[in-house]
Amino acid sequence: MSPHFSIKNTSKANYRNGKPGKILWHLLFWIVFVVLWSMHDLNYHRDFLANLQTNVFAFVPYAFLVYFNLYWLTPRFLLQRRISGYLVLLVFGIAITSWVSSKYLYFYFSTVNVYIPTAHFFSSFEGRIAIITEIILSLGLSMTLFLIDQWYRKERVLREMEQKRLEMELSLLKNQINPHFLFNSLNSIYIMLGKNLSDGKNMLLQFSELLSYQLYETGKKRISLKVEFENLENYIHIEGIRHKDLVKVTHNFPKNCEDLVISPMLLLPLIENAFKHSQSSQGYEIGINSEITSNGVLKFYVENTIANTKKRKPMHTKGIGLTNVKRRLELIYPNRHNFITRKLDSKFMVQLEIQLHENEMPHS
Repeated sequence: MSPHFSIKNTSKANYRNGKPGKILWHLLFWIVFVVLWSMHDLNYHRDFLANLQTNVFAFVPYAFLVYFNLYWLTPRFLLQRRISGYLVLLVFGIAITSWVSSKYLYFYFSTVNVYIPTAHFFSSFEGRIAIITEIILSLGLSMTLFLIDQWYRKERVLREMEQKRLEMELSLLKNQINPHFLFNSLNSIYIMLGKNLSDGKNMLLQFSELLSYQLYETGKKRISLKVEFENLENYIHIEGIRHKDLVKVTHNFPKNCEDLVISPMLLLPLIENAFKHSQSSQGYEIGINSEITSNGVLKFYVENTIANTKKRKPMHTKGIGLTNVKRRLELIYPNRHNFITRKLDSKFMVQLEIQLHENEMPHS
């Protein structure tokens, strides 16, 4: 048998609905089996073609038992964990097949390919032991290939399930990030409209661009790094208008990044986190710097002052932003990123490095 047996627990109809390719694999198995056994018989009979002709007829009863085992006993007993019933019926099948084969080979060597000593041998006790040995060998080989096939199929199903689980988890993480970001932006605009209508309108215009990004870009697996940087600049502009003289923001985004792509909404939570946790009536500072190395590594750094450090918990324990970024990096860029957060005195720093590839193309 080949690793193309398609026997499954869930659908007995699959045992009967074979494909042409599977039939070819079965034929290949029996051809190889008969040829190898005929070569083995050269120890007793030096005519290979005669051995081949004999074994073609001799293995017909064995094939019936092999397929009876694979397509009836295995799905109804072995795969259903009815082990005792399976073993009893298999032993019974071996006994019946050995008896039929003994009569069959006696008839063949006494009337078709006449060789009386061989005919008497297969009707003797020793001959039947030899037949049983051959039957067990054919069953063992077919079941070995069947179990290998089952293992590969289960591994493939498990990989597919794991991929679906990771995709679902990633989608949930993105859904957590997006409402969180939108709420903060709307809250900022609401506050500004009450303070300064003109600035509030400017913020609303910037927010419309952010919303467009949310609607049309975040559903993609990859977007242009340039688009991601433009979105970051819009967000920084909104928060800059809101806090005016209280915040001093410096940022630097590379311009030569048209050919690079990145997962959307991956960098924004880092900046959002800096604005959220550094706010102070005495003023605060945020520094954002990024660069791209010659081998396509994005280095992204965010540093912010920390307000009321005695009243706050450590920065990395607040909110879902940094936690989600870390998890998304593990899912999207395994072994291709380095994410570090550090709190030093009155400052909190985030360092992110991601290996990007120029030959990646944005796709949905």
